[in-house]
This record gives sequence, structure tokens and C-alpha cells, in this order.
Amino acid sequence: MKDINETCVCTVLLIAYNHKPYIRLAIESVLRQKTQYPYKIHIFDDGSTDGTRDVVREYAAKYPEKITAFISENNKGAQENIWAAYKSVDTKYCAFLECDDYWCDEEKLQLQIDALEQNPDCSFCAHNTMSVNINDIYREKEDGSLFVFNRNVRKTGKYVPEDFIPLYGAGWMHHNNSRIIRMSCVNLEELSDKEDFLYDNSQFFYLFQRGKLYYIQRVMSVYCMNMSGAFTSLAVQDKIKCHFERLIRINDSTGGEFEKLIFRHLGSFARYWLGTSDIAQGIIRDHNEITWMFIRYFKSLIYDTSLHSRLIRQARKNIKQLQLKIKGD
Repeated sequence: MKDINETCVCTVLLIAYNHKPYIRLAIESVLRQKTQYPYKIHIFDDGSTDGTRDVVREYAAKYPEKITAFISENNKGAQENIWAAYKSVDTKYCAFLECDDYWCDEEKLQLQIDALEQNPDCSFCAHNTMSVNINDIYREKEDGSLFVFNRNVRKTGKYVPEDFIPLYGAGWMHHNNSRIIRMSCVNLEELSDKEDFLYDNSQFFYLFQRGKLYYIQRVMSVYCMNMSGAFTSLAVQDKIKCHFERLIRINDSTGGEFEKLIFRHLGSFARYWLGTSDIAQGIIRDHNEITWMFIRYFKSLIYDTSLHSRLIRQARKNIKQLQLKIKGD
């Protein structure tokens, strides 16, 4: 019998740091994948101090044929931890999941790897994601919303950069926990700046320069909005500054190939976070003013109601089933 490391098609990278309240759900959501493709799980814990590493060791001991634990005794920082995770990949495909998020569809790996196997011109595959607010004071009203909501990104199929250039506003870029990457399109050694690949939005453009995107219109992951991450814990002004620096950098690294798209994205990003900051600080107190702000920026971008409702209903059903299964074990 062949060792699983020899037959694996995909490596799932789980990134953990003080994620004890969430990590079991993240790991279980990956273990419960129903797929014909052999896959393995690498869990990288960055020196957690809240008991996360004990949970990681527990699962690694329980599933030694599936899970490998990489536990740092000291906190190295998000960049170095994620970099080490990607450097560990030796399979055809790679998926990424921070351990305060989780997958909510047992067919995720099967569907995405199928898509990449059937479309060798695609460098990555993604799908829709549902946002769930945990304790993010800026985004309380977005609980249960779709991550991809732009009306021009609704169909399953291939997308090229030109498909996104006419799009204004937000809601067209998927979450990185929905992404599966064809690793033959990635050369970590050639990077002059690690963040060109490690920063999720920069990675989007890095991969787009190397192939097409295959997008699946189905909610198969959950983004848990909290304020404990390296980026989400930043003040709004620092979020904007950091994001602008990273996207301007990837614009230079890709030779300005996506310049128009990148700068439109930066505009919507700044408007969005400044708007949420105003709401959180009570600067906008009038309900009509809040309503008008969202209508003005998002009216032409929102999905048709039937599609939006169908996706949310299915996601919630899958989440409930996953939680019941875990509770019943």
C-alpha cells in the first residue's frame, strides 16, 4: 500500500494562533470532506498560549495518517507562519483555512479539484462565502451576508481579468478560505516580496497573472468576522494604509497589468471601511442616512433576491448539519 503522502492530490493548510474557541470546527469541517481525491492536512500553530496547541496535538494523534502538526514554541508572526505553511506543500493543489473560519460544504474539495482537473488553464478555483459576525463592532449589520455579491459575478465558470475590469464597487473578490491553488503556477523562490503571495488580495492578482479563475457559485465556507486577527485588529485607518501599500506593491510586481482594476478596488475598499467606521463611532446616527449610504454604493452591485436567498438558505442548512454531526460524535 502506498503512503498517503505519495498519493495525496491536495494539501489543506490550517493556520492557527490562539483559536481555541473555533479550531475544532475548522478541523472537523476539513476532515468531513467527501472526496475521491486523497488529501492531507498541515496545521501550523504560531506559538498559541490559550490551549490551541493542545487541540492541534489531540487531532494529530487521533488522525496521524491525515494530519501533521507544526507547532512553534514561540510566536513568529503571521507572515512567517503562513510562509512556512506554503513552503511545506508538495502536492498538486493547496487549500488555505485560518482556524477561526471553517468550511460548510462536504463536497468543497471534490467540486474544486474536479474543476481544476478539467480546466488546466485555470491557476485557481474559488467559490462564495458567508460572513458570520462574532464580535466585530464595525460589521455587525453584515452578519449572514455573502462575501461575493457583485451582480456580474454570479455564474459558475471561468473568469479572466477582463471580466472584472468593467466592475465598479465591491463584492467581486472571493475570500481566501474559498481558494484552491494549482501549485505548479506558484514559484515562491522568485518572489521579491513574500506578501505578493501571502497577502490574500495580492495573491488574487498573482494567480490571475498565471491563469484563469474557475468560480463556483455555491457557498462552501464561512468567514467569521472578529477582531482578533493580525489585520482585523488594526484600526480602520491602519487597515486602509496596509491594504493600499500591499495592493500598490502587487500592481508594481505585475507590471501594472491590473492597474485599473486594482485602483477601482482600492477606492471601494476605502469607502467601505470609512463608512463602517462612521457607523461604529455613531457619526452616522440617522437611519435614512445609513440606508442612503449603502444604496448609493451598492445598489447596482447586489445579487437578485432569489439567488441571494437560495445561497444563504443552503449555507445555513449545511452549517446546521455540520454542527449537529460534530455535536453527535
